[in-house]
Amino acid sequence: MALYMLQAKYTPEAIRNIAESGDNREEAIRPMVEGNGGKLLGFYGMMGHDYHVALIVEFDSLPNYIGTVLTGVLGGAISDFKTIALYTADDVVQASQVYKAGRAWYKAPAS
Repeated sequence: MALYMLQAKYTPEAIRNIAESGDNREEAIRPMVEGNGGKLLGFYGMMGHDYHVALIVEFDSLPNYIGTVLTGVLGGAISDFKTIALYTADDVVQASQVYKAGRAWYKAPAS
């Protein structure tokens, strides 16, 4: 399973609608994520940043993640977004084992 942080910026109209309705966007987003095979691990607002919310999600495939993002973005409330792939300490341990196995090599260019 892969972890991603999606940072999203709401449109001004979406912010106004959320403020006026008091709508809980985490409850609205969870079924979309889970319906595409993912898990919503965290939903956080951010003040003083370029993006308004950060979602931490886990998906078994990149296409399922991308499809979920497209669903959300094309819904019209998001004006901008970015994805950051996340990794755990265990991922680094496993990568170290791949490195130590020495099955691939790289030679730096001569200066």
